[in-house]
Amino acid sequence: MDVSIIFVNYKTKDLTINAIKSVIEKTQEIKFEIFVIDNNSQDGSIEAIEKEFPNVNIIKNPVNAGFGAANNLAIKQANGKYILCLNTDTLLINNAIKIMYDFMNKEENKNVAVCGSSLYDENLNYVMSFANFPNFFNTLSISWLFKKLFPILRNQKEPNDIKEVDFITGADIFFRKSILDKIGLFDENFFMYAEEVDLCKRIKKEGYSIKIIPHAKIIHLEEKSSKNFWKNAQMRVKSKYIYARKHQSLFELYSMKISYIIMHAIGYLFGFNKEHIELIKLHLEG
Repeated sequence: MDVSIIFVNYKTKDLTINAIKSVIEKTQEIKFEIFVIDNNSQDGSIEAIEKEFPNVNIIKNPVNAGFGAANNLAIKQANGKYILCLNTDTLLINNAIKIMYDFMNKEENKNVAVCGSSLYDENLNYVMSFANFPNFFNTLSISWLFKKLFPILRNQKEPNDIKEVDFITGADIFFRKSILDKIGLFDENFFMYAEEVDLCKRIKKEGYSIKIIPHAKIIHLEEKSSKNFWKNAQMRVKSKYIYARKHQSLFELYSMKISYIIMHAIGYLFGFNKEHIELIKLHLEG
């Protein structure tokens, strides 16, 4: 088997079905298998996917175990030489999986452990596909605030050529399975967010390379609604501190903590939104 493709489904039935259709329609000239781990959706997802795709491997998780833990279940059963963890809100534009497979399969790229594609929104505008590891400057609240106030600072220039990056964003992350067997899988202490950053950091520490492959192209239909903003913010805060305690200095950790407590205190004073208080509590605990 060339590639094992893994989707984690949690109440995204229609997105997951469309993502699987996209993989089947666009992926050619390689042997692949598809896994769907359902995180106890209880919304008819399993039945609909089984009916539509009888050959897809479905793993029924009795609980919502989060992103990394669910992927780990499938990785342990996967037969592919490579593993592609693909979000359910993705659609392939071209034969992206074959393009990444061909790159990784070249002898001169044997030290590349991870690669990823260029990502685009539904209007085919380029969106963030990779990023730098957290450091003193980019983890301070002032950095987050400037990017919120000046969206142009969030824009990432679309690469023209294959390039080395710190980490691939979790929407599509293509692993060499032999490296995962050596280094380990996703850290299940992360429920959601930053688990791919942590795994890429561990891979980089072992001397392996991570590349972005711009001619592999995938649409990422990111959640635009703000209805889950505060819930997601809380998960992100928890993940920030799990990562920071593993990979960053105490100075960086406490600088981040203080900067965000100040920012949310100001936010509460001006907006009286109790969610700011909840986030302050998380930063104090982190």
